[in-house]
Order: sequence, then structure tokens, then C-alpha cells
Amino acid sequence: MNEENKKYLWQLYAQVYDAVMLRFLPYRQLIINVTRSLNPQDGWHILDAGCGTGNFLYNLIRVHSGIKVVGVDFSPAMLRRASFKVKENDLNNQKVILQEVNLNHPIPFPEDDFQGVICVNVLYAVDNPTFLLGEIYRVLRKGGKMILVTPPFQPKMGPVFKEHVYQLRERAPLWWPVILTGQIVYLIPFLIVFLLINYFIKDQQSFHFLNGEELSFMLKSCGFELISMERVYGGQDWFLEAVKPFSKGA
Repeated sequence: MNEENKKYLWQLYAQVYDAVMLRFLPYRQLIINVTRSLNPQDGWHILDAGCGTGNFLYNLIRVHSGIKVVGVDFSPAMLRRASFKVKENDLNNQKVILQEVNLNHPIPFPEDDFQGVICVNVLYAVDNPTFLLGEIYRVLRKGGKMILVTPPFQPKMGPVFKEHVYQLRERAPLWWPVILTGQIVYLIPFLIVFLLINYFIKDQQSFHFLNGEELSFMLKSCGFELISMERVYGGQDWFLEAVKPFSKGA
């Protein structure tokens, strides 16, 4: 695929991504859980490694106004969407920096630069997951925290949709069928494009789907201390919390 076609593909994907994903309650809950688990303090400098359209970094700033976030992504179209959210919601540009970065290469920041790093559904798509984790470890300060989210297998929308229905029924016991019908009608055209793009991307590159033991070993080999690991998002994602210890072997 040439560069012009790649740009068009990701521009289209950036448009439909939010239209689909932000309608799903499990995705919105994932955004909340990442912010809650990172639990940044005032003055923290945070890296969103693979920020996409900026949903996670936006929520971090919205909940914790005293932090600064750097969002990096390889897709200019995704970064434009993220930038639009920052401006649309009157966020202080000094608190959010967006930068085009290919995470298959060294992260362009010095050692010990960030107190927190989030990396959501990115690790599986890079060329070398161990390399990226090593780079995150390098730019994270000692005692800093990383929240890592990555799928254990090829993600499927079915389980996420089932969890969405379950959460919707809990929130609106009487009206959930009406709400769900309206959502389905709205989502159908976006979802068709979304799934077609995902299938196309899957055919263009190989992904790394890791089990719990592989992830744990990879984190420890990079120097991280694994704090917790669980399955979330309808079972379609691992959710890991890890820290960079103050001394190796701590």
C-alpha cells in the first residue's frame, strides 16, 4: 500500500472510530478504568503511547487538571482528531502535546521523563513488543506507573457487544430495548466501514497476541514489576498495571 492510500485509510478510520467505539459502554468503562488505575497526581508528566483519537488522554486531563500529557501516534489523521477534542473542549494546550511518532522506533524523549505511561491496544500491533516496552521503561521515572491494555487474541466485537447490552440493561432496565434499537440503527453504516477497515488492516500486517505468562515474562525482562493483570472489555483485552522499581530486583 502506498503512502497516499495509507493516509486515506487512516483518515477514514479516524472518522468512524469514535462514531463506533464511543457508543459502546465497555469502551467508555475502559477509558474510566485506565484513568482510575493510573491515578495521576498534580504535576505528573504522562505519556499516552499510541493515543489514537485522544479519548484516553482527554479523560485524563478532564479528571486531573493538574497534569500534563503527551500523546504520540503514527497516524496524522488520528492526531488531528485528538487535537480537535483538545480545542473543542477548551483544554489548555500547555497541558496537552500531540506528536507524530512511530513506536517501532525509539521514543523521542529522554530517560526518566514521565511519571506515568498508558499504552492502550497498541503493543500487539507494533513490530517488536519487547522493544516498545523497553522504550516505555526507559522514559518512565523510577517509581513511575504504566497501564498497559492489549488483546490476548484477535479482538472480536461480539463479546464486547454482549457486555454492552448487559451494562445497558443495568443502567436502563425498562428502556434498554428502545435505546439499543436506536443505537443499532445509528451504528450500522459506521460499523460496516469500521469492520471492513479492520479486516483490511489485519491482512496488511501481523499482530502479536500474548497470553498471561508471555506478557508477565516480557514485562519482567524489561525491568517492570507487575502489580496486577486481569481480563476486561468482554474478555477481549488484558489490563495490566506495572511500575518501574526504584532499583533493579526490588
